[in-house]
Amino acid sequence: MTRRTHAPAFALALLHVSCIDTGQHEISVPLRVGGSSPMPIVGANGWSIELHQAQLAFGPLYLCAGYQAGSLCETARAEWTDSAVVDALDPNALEVGQLTGVSGPIRSWMFDLGITSLLTQQRPEVLSAASSLGGNSVRISGVAVKGSRSLPFAIAMPIQQDEMTEIGASVVRKSTADVFEHRLSDKDQGLTVRFDATPWVREIDFEALVDDSTCVGGGAPLACAGNLEFSCDASGAISAQRDCEALNQTCIRALGCVDRAELGPDSQGFRAVRSAIVAGARPSFEWTNEQ
Repeated sequence: MTRRTHAPAFALALLHVSCIDTGQHEISVPLRVGGSSPMPIVGANGWSIELHQAQLAFGPLYLCAGYQAGSLCETARAEWTDSAVVDALDPNALEVGQLTGVSGPIRSWMFDLGITSLLTQQRPEVLSAASSLGGNSVRISGVAVKGSRSLPFAIAMPIQQDEMTEIGASVVRKSTADVFEHRLSDKDQGLTVRFDATPWVREIDFEALVDDSTCVGGGAPLACAGNLEFSCDASGAISAQRDCEALNQTCIRALGCVDRAELGPDSQGFRAVRSAIVAGARPSFEWTNEQ
């Protein structure tokens, strides 16, 4: 049976059990998701970051018998094919469904972020969790502070398979360096997958968003000197200026006074956050067992 068709992935394993007595049996384990309580984060170049929002569309999740997930995991040992929004700033775990499969060892995992690629469909499918985030896998907002400068920022991004990734395989998966091994059994009372948003934003280069200059001949039409916005004419002279702070705004390089820095797909911050979520710090997998 081919995985990622949304048919029960453990059906083939159960059929095999019915023919050969391997001691395997059907398992259903409550699945919970949660976050952490990050303190103010020490970012790059002396910036301190406080997060106000860090929501992640999580799921589907697949647990595999082999040491390497991906195309080698065509039939999952256990799976949860739904999706849910994780508040990565809330340490209280929320039950989101049942992880179903068969008993036995699991040595790898993989999951999508609310947008899943199926072998039977050309376009990735946007699940309910991503839909609730406006079609995005992650939404983050907060304030970065350095000295007297306060810089509100926000980022929203879909994370899905593309031409550079394997179609039909989950976008986030255990690497060979990750340590993960567990034996699914009747003693399992629950699995909590917990995310920490701290490493997602730690490598954003906020220094690239601010400026401390004035108009220069032939330069940009806008310049920032701290939180002062200068409009520049073609000769490099100041034609107008505004105090962004008086407008409850912040001055962003090349944009002038704005409510906050929106980190778009072409920004270093966008790329840093995506890399951290897909290939950086991993979530923790916490098993609750019968005593």
